[in-house]
Amino acid sequence: MRGILVLLANLAVVIGVAVPAHADPGPDSKFLAALKAAGISYPTPNAAISVGKRECTLMDQGMSESDVIKTVSESNPAFKGDAAAQFTAIAEDAYCPQHEGEPGPPSAPGAG
Repeated sequence: MRGILVLLANLAVVIGVAVPAHADPGPDSKFLAALKAAGISYPTPNAAISVGKRECTLMDQGMSESDVIKTVSESNPAFKGDAAAQFTAIAEDAYCPQHEGEPGPPSAPGAG
């Protein structure tokens, strides 16, 4: 009986080791990988993650995507061309997909 228990225990260990984990990378890993693929550099991973999540918070509070992009661009002079828009799109994909493709709030009369 003891031999059967040992055999079953060993079999469970072998099965547990033989089955690789297929967990999806978390949103932070996905975000950083997408930034790297887009060629967008950042000072530290934590700084990039913080800014990406902050963008989503701003959109959750009603700021339009275009205003978020403008804010990010003005706050990060190193962003050239459409890097701020790319960064924002990547943040939306990783952290707040509910905001992807959302139109911004209508502009106030006389604004712009």
